[in-house]
Amino acid sequence: MDERLKALHGLILPMQKAQKALTVLRSMGLRLDGYELRKDQSMIMIPLAHKPTEPQNDILRRELGTFQIQQVPFERKVSRPKSLQEAVAGQIPSHIISILPRSFDVIGDIAIIDLPPELGAYATEIGNGILQVSPHVRLVARKSGEVAGKFRTRGLQTLVGSGGMETIHREFSCSYHLDVSSVYFNPRLSHERLRVAEQIKEGEVVVDMFAGVGPYSVLIAKLHPNSRVHSIDINPSAIRYLKENIFANGVADRVTPLLGDVRHFSEVKVHGIADRVIMNLPSEASNYIDAALRILRKDGGLIHFYQFVQRDTSVDSIKDSFKSTVAAENREVKSFDFCKQIREIAPGRVQFAMDAAVV
Repeated sequence: MDERLKALHGLILPMQKAQKALTVLRSMGLRLDGYELRKDQSMIMIPLAHKPTEPQNDILRRELGTFQIQQVPFERKVSRPKSLQEAVAGQIPSHIISILPRSFDVIGDIAIIDLPPELGAYATEIGNGILQVSPHVRLVARKSGEVAGKFRTRGLQTLVGSGGMETIHREFSCSYHLDVSSVYFNPRLSHERLRVAEQIKEGEVVVDMFAGVGPYSVLIAKLHPNSRVHSIDINPSAIRYLKENIFANGVADRVTPLLGDVRHFSEVKVHGIADRVIMNLPSEASNYIDAALRILRKDGGLIHFYQFVQRDTSVDSIKDSFKSTVAAENREVKSFDFCKQIREIAPGRVQFAMDAAVV
């Protein structure tokens, strides 16, 4: 017999009685923990600590009606480690564990971790540890470079697991098909995307200037069926997945994907049409404020602006810089409705989010 299996006395009864049976068995001290329940068509088999005595059988019959007691092979429950540190303990030196990253990104069924050079020799052990901690993950990749280039992609090196870099990521009832090696996607911004999406008003026109595979655009369109979203990206792979995603999420009638340079579209296709503009390109957004202003309606609207800054950068200095750039384009910032650091991207560096009402 498989070493994970053990022959035990089991209570066998119809599936619909399972919950009551578990409650009764626990109250009698008969439920054996540490082993999986078994299901067979319409029946369930529950492992017992020992064969019930006759008085116990009388109670079971009174509470549950008809049942059987038989010896059945039950599988031991697998105890998964609670953290990556616990998973690799004993496999890598303890002084190395102290510099192990405390978190990693999971996009769909792919985990991506940033490993310092000192951990390179233990990359396989760390990858296998992630698979133990996160059973839904099928592949673990290591970052091998920074997000760079006009397509905002980063190098990735497969550590362990199977399959390619394509996956389906789900958040807030939306699903996103993507290839993590050919497009940019950050799962840590999910709540920021929801914060913005929940602000959209009835009938608004939104321009997502750096849309990627559509995490802002699709969520907005799904939450607000009367909205119209124009989604721009220069990366052909991102637009290909964006098109797939708007159909997969049932929002193709309200999201328009546009492949190309946002500066070009700010002069033609989306010039002066937007009630709201999303500028989720924090590394370069400050260089595109003029384009955002051309996209915004002449009577004004709202810009969701993102920027990477040093942690000690004052909010006032960020506001002043934005206001100056807007003023140079003969527009005016009416108010700042939201100004906050939303995440750390590196020691001493953070991502800043700002909602600016412009007239």
